[in-house]
Amino acid sequence: RNKTRRCTGCHRFEPEDDPFADLNDDDRCVCMACCRTVVVDSNDAKPLWDKVVDFLEQKLNLPIWKDFREIPILIVGYKALDDQMTSTCNAHRGASQIMARGLCLTEHHSGRRFRMARMKFDSSQHSFVAADVEERGFTFFTIPDANKVNPEASVTAILCLSGLPRDLAASVLAHEATHAWIKLHPRFDFQKPVPEQVEEGCAQLIAHLFLNEGLDPPQPLDSHDLSGPSDEKLRQYFKFSIETEEHDVYGNGYRRAAKAYSHIGIEALMSHVVLYQQFPET
Repeated sequence: RNKTRRCTGCHRFEPEDDPFADLNDDDRCVCMACCRTVVVDSNDAKPLWDKVVDFLEQKLNLPIWKDFREIPILIVGYKALDDQMTSTCNAHRGASQIMARGLCLTEHHSGRRFRMARMKFDSSQHSFVAADVEERGFTFFTIPDANKVNPEASVTAILCLSGLPRDLAASVLAHEATHAWIKLHPRFDFQKPVPEQVEEGCAQLIAHLFLNEGLDPPQPLDSHDLSGPSDEKLRQYFKFSIETEEHDVYGNGYRRAAKAYSHIGIEALMSHVVLYQQFPET
């Protein structure tokens, strides 16, 4: 066993004498603190997606495009996500903190078949095992043809890495929702793509805003709970990771987006980005 593994959620190193829960996915593991709210099934992600969409619409006052709420949300293993990162040359690879955790798929991915995890935690084995023995812990989803779902749409699904704690998974969905919002905007032009730093910076900004304002208050730890950091501490760490990211696309992109947001607000910022493919001068 590789003793240098880190928790998929909070990045803490796995102690040799107190191993984390094994996700049975590319040697990934999750600590007991993150395991309290771990998301390993696409059914668990749907309420999180609904919360993200409500946040965009009700808290940020962003218009929600047709069929936006019905975008399929798929919880997938590392290999399925990594394969898509490779095929799309996605910028997610470069960020030191967020690693490859999510992806917004467009109509160009129609027809592809994804294997999705269906796992449950087995305390006796200290690992995640198949929730459905017959399906061996997996089910499959084929990306629909965008033209058949909605002639105006170019987003066909959103992928999120399995094994993340709920707050982190929700922030990943908020990040990917930003990409989807931009691509579904009536004025978005595929011939004039938004530069990576601008789009990823806005996505990180909205993920950060969601962690700040879009979630229910974290549950306090029971006095006898020795599983590790509280949900509140984990949430603080996820926000800190966004704020201190050093990667030019993600870190500097976030800080430029946050500066613009502080001057003109989110609705004006997002509209400017779609229309002019750049941050507004502030």
